[in-house]
Amino acid sequence: MKILTVHGSQDSDGNSARLLKASLEGIQAGGAEVQSININEYRITPVWKNYFGDVMKKQTDKVKDDMPVLKEKLLNADIILLATPVFWYQLPGTMKLFVDRWSDFINPDFSTELKGKGLALLSTHSGINLMNSSNILQSAMAGTAQFLGMIWMGGVDGRAHMKWEWDDEPSADEARLFGKKLAQGINLIGQKVL
Repeated sequence: MKILTVHGSQDSDGNSARLLKASLEGIQAGGAEVQSININEYRITPVWKNYFGDVMKKQTDKVKDDMPVLKEKLLNADIILLATPVFWYQLPGTMKLFVDRWSDFINPDFSTELKGKGLALLSTHSGINLMNSSNILQSAMAGTAQFLGMIWMGGVDGRAHMKWEWDDEPSADEARLFGKKLAQGINLIGQKVL
């Protein structure tokens, strides 16, 4: 199994990095091949006027950014694992641009080159919301997977509290177990899907 991890935080030692580190321990214990990137190290052009028209003509390479490299990484993976903080119930800036540009993979017949790939999420939030903002993001990413023909593998969330101290070792344990499952093509609830 080949797993691409994509970290979406500017803080390489923050809460989402800690959750990702725990998941990587499980992935490595499960024997999967893993490639890890931080999306903030790449230049991604936001969608442009008539972007979807260019998608239908397969002309998204007219902009010069790092998406061709990122597309190759996505296509070479069996599972894409996003690890990110939640900002206002959504992905942070560069990670959101990255996912927006997954429309590049849509074909004129609305099939996609991401079909059959697994999508999983590790997310961290403040823990002070009336509702769990990670659940909202997981729902959005499950919908993204469905639209693109991907297989939703599930998500694990970690909570921090004001002053942002990590206090959620149970979530780290869950992330380790999730990583081990992903390495075997098993989703969060234990089904072999890949």
